[in-house]
Amino acid sequence: MWRRRNQEAEQEGERLKRRVIRLGSFQVDRWRQIAVLYRVADRYGSRLFPHTFCHGMAGSADGCVTGACCACKPDVFAWEQELLDHLPKRLANMGECCPFFNRVKKNCGIYGVRPFACRIYYNMAASRLSCRNPAEETLQLFDSLKRHLAEILGPYLGGYHPGP
Repeated sequence: MWRRRNQEAEQEGERLKRRVIRLGSFQVDRWRQIAVLYRVADRYGSRLFPHTFCHGMAGSADGCVTGACCACKPDVFAWEQELLDHLPKRLANMGECCPFFNRVKKNCGIYGVRPFACRIYYNMAASRLSCRNPAEETLQLFDSLKRHLAEILGPYLGGYHPGP
């Protein structure tokens, strides 16, 4: 069963790569590229989600309710950093987990505008272990897309740190 899931995840990952690479060559304005990019990532997520550990942990339209993957700062690009700097943060989370994670409700406070990295992060393992520690496949997928994403979202900045 997990083997089949991993094969499906690989196929979806390859499909995502092709779409992101092709999107970089579209001659449309940047905002349209960003909107399409996030729709592509969300489509990837919707296809992958039923085959993930996250699916069993979902409690609402706001994704998984464990919050384990939100124990770190989201990877962002320059455009995402700029957007996130304008959103309210949970000061109690600073330094401990994602500044947008709602610990009481156990959900993402910015789910609709979350960064690309958050949109493609899913636990394909059979346990919670990969909730906190991304699987190698997830890291490889994100790394293979970084330079293409940078063409659309600006330079990769690493983990999000609130600006002044």
